[in-house]
Amino acid sequence: MLGIATLAPSLTRSVFGYDVKDPGVLLVLSGIFLGYGVVAWGIASDVEKHGGLALFRVIALVIGSVFLIWGWASNLFTVRNALVPLIINIVLVVWIWSTRPKAVA
Repeated sequence: MLGIATLAPSLTRSVFGYDVKDPGVLLVLSGIFLGYGVVAWGIASDVEKHGGLALFRVIALVIGSVFLIWGWASNLFTVRNALVPLIINIVLVVWIWSTRPKAVA
């Protein structure tokens, strides 16, 4: 969702209320979000083979969440900008962690 919302300055302005000053940086950010989504899709498509990567997906989401909280605490982001992505990250962390393959004893 973030990859699409950051695809164009007008979309970013309507979703987050930011006036984009550098569309190039926004385009790179969108590409990273969409590329990360493709990796997640690949992992989810073959859990038997790639399910062990769940821990690393969770770590990546936690890192992103820490940066969101840091930006929010530093007044770089408003509630509108930080809270929705933070909630999405938390939901994904809980979901991925609860569905990860468990070691067979």
